[in-house]
Amino acid sequence: MSSSCESQSNRTESSDEKTTQGVYIRTFGCAMNEHDTQKLYKILEKEYHPVDAPEKADLVLINTCSVREKPEQKLYSMLGEMRELKATNPNMMVGVCGCVAQQEGEAILKKGRNVDVVFGTHNLSLVPSLIQLRKNGAPPQVAVNYREDWEELPLGFADADSSKNGKAGKVTAFISISRGCNKSCTYCIVPTTRGPEVSRAVAEIEREVRIAVHRGSKEIVLLGQTVNSYGLDLSPRVSFVHLLERISSIDGVERIRFLSPHPQEVRADFIECVSSNPKVCRHIHMPLQSGSDRILKLMNRNYRRSKYLKIIEDLKTRVPDMAVTTDIIVGFPGETEEDFQQTLEVMDIVQFDQIYSYVFSPRPGTPAASMQELITQEEKLHRLQVLQARQEEIQSARLDQWVGKTAEVLIDSYNRMDDRCFQGRVSQNFVVNFTKPYEGLSLGSLVKAKIIGRKRFTLVGEIEVAP
Repeated sequence: MSSSCESQSNRTESSDEKTTQGVYIRTFGCAMNEHDTQKLYKILEKEYHPVDAPEKADLVLINTCSVREKPEQKLYSMLGEMRELKATNPNMMVGVCGCVAQQEGEAILKKGRNVDVVFGTHNLSLVPSLIQLRKNGAPPQVAVNYREDWEELPLGFADADSSKNGKAGKVTAFISISRGCNKSCTYCIVPTTRGPEVSRAVAEIEREVRIAVHRGSKEIVLLGQTVNSYGLDLSPRVSFVHLLERISSIDGVERIRFLSPHPQEVRADFIECVSSNPKVCRHIHMPLQSGSDRILKLMNRNYRRSKYLKIIEDLKTRVPDMAVTTDIIVGFPGETEEDFQQTLEVMDIVQFDQIYSYVFSPRPGTPAASMQELITQEEKLHRLQVLQARQEEIQSARLDQWVGKTAEVLIDSYNRMDDRCFQGRVSQNFVVNFTKPYEGLSLGSLVKAKIIGRKRFTLVGEIEVAP
């Protein structure tokens, strides 16, 4: 479960669509952006049906990420493509949303003169009215004010398709439990683009989970910039552990995942819950960012290497097969070769099952953007290559350990190479592909499977016990 990604709309056209207009959404960024995309589909469903290419769309929305520079560059590249499409279809409307929209606002209109609407991360419920104003002849519309509009957004986003190929149905439901962030990491623009942390009420989250389960979801993925600080802003306060316990008590919920806990907020009750609650998946994605205390201090991460390693030790002592994934930034300002080697040391100690690694990219408006950089871009890229090569060795060995074992697999989509066959995930979040069809198997099935082999990043299984 990546903390960052790039995807196209994962919904496809249907022959019995009631609406006549098509919408295409291109999503850059993290799981929160993916979740916002599904909200937008729900908000727009009365007027628009999803299409699988911008050429077929009457409305194109680009959901942006500002955490790194590359997705921002892709925005303006895509706007160039939209200019050509609008030349052949003058009635097409183009909108920009997400974190870049929140950060840049009206400035986007100057760089992309073909843009009709710009709206921020807190303004999704305004989208239909913004579009209608533009259709009625108003100038390009911009809405990037912070709003408290939880109640204005329709529930039931969890019925969105969770697979990349559009066939997964409703097996996995992504549910936002909070938005915004109160941390002050020196490299991160999220507190600026998404605002301070705001938690949803427990009852509201439970209601959305029950709707998702009613519609067929078996796995619930809780989303937040810092999920384990959930509820600290509520009155009275509610803990993330309490929320996990409430959700796990709902009939029909088979698995619970969450993205992403912050090491600073990990306490004994969190470790106890993650280790002992049978519905909480044996997988934790906890960003490390650097293995150097000096760099962690410059990043203002508010924990040190020893605390991070103690958390992992405690989890793996309780649950030896716990999978751990992480985020790492290479080439942060001031990073020396010694600092980098300390990051590699932590990788060797933890044996991460997967990492998401990036070269540091300064974001305007963050403290890190004004810090002095000591190494060249070429050296940053070299370090990234070294780190990724080391991780591929570790990950290969981790995958090898699965071969010959029997594991419980939740079937959530179809094999991308053969859509007659299914694929699913083990609790530790590894993908398992089945290479032959099985009678009586359906999306949402929980099966016992023997792992008979592996590919570069995935496992291959045969079903031992059918549902």
